[in-house]
Amino acid sequence: MARKLSSLPSFALIWRKHETLYLSVFSRALARLAEKQYPMDQEDRISEQLCLILNAVCFEESKKRNCEIRTPDPENPIPPKTVNDLKGGLKKGKRPDFTCKCYNPFASCDEEHEIALHVECKLLGNPTSKTWILNKNYTTRGIKRFDDKSHKYGKRAPSGLMIGYIISMEPKQILYGVNKFQQKQFPNNPALSFEFNNPPVFREKQNLKRKNVNPEVFQLIHLWVNLRR
Repeated sequence: MARKLSSLPSFALIWRKHETLYLSVFSRALARLAEKQYPMDQEDRISEQLCLILNAVCFEESKKRNCEIRTPDPENPIPPKTVNDLKGGLKKGKRPDFTCKCYNPFASCDEEHEIALHVECKLLGNPTSKTWILNKNYTTRGIKRFDDKSHKYGKRAPSGLMIGYIISMEPKQILYGVNKFQQKQFPNNPALSFEFNNPPVFREKQNLKRKNVNPEVFQLIHLWVNLRR
């Protein structure tokens, strides 16, 4: 039986609210993105347009809730928290596509003062060249970064977010391809299983057991948006 939120540890409750808020923000923003009529085929341009919409959604929610809702930060480098995190310069730090910071009032040390919900975005669909396989990239350049020693997305966080921009192919074909590549690269990861009956935004949760990044128990939430024209 699922535990009630009131029975969760203090920071777990704060994080759950933080996660729920930004899932709602990104879901609304992606639905609006799908309504745009300009060509959708370049990842950076799509994410740039998403920035505008996220800003508008956060403004609306701030007014509605009468509280500050911070707009997700695009491509911010992950700041070092310990000496082991130093890489020889800030420009060498890895940059998730979006970062949503959560203040931790229960932190027992400075490393835990702020915990970030990291968001990584990738195109989904037909390969754009013989070597650029979008559905494979979603796994090897997306999912992998949440359990990768060089990126460490979602470090110290209970969850993270993957966004898939569907620009071609049927969603069921994409799902088959992503699961196929994931099975080859990360056979211990649970397969994804979307319900493609509520377009244009689809959601799935994946419980991971990480080997290279803490915490070991981690939930990766996937939001796919249909941008096909």
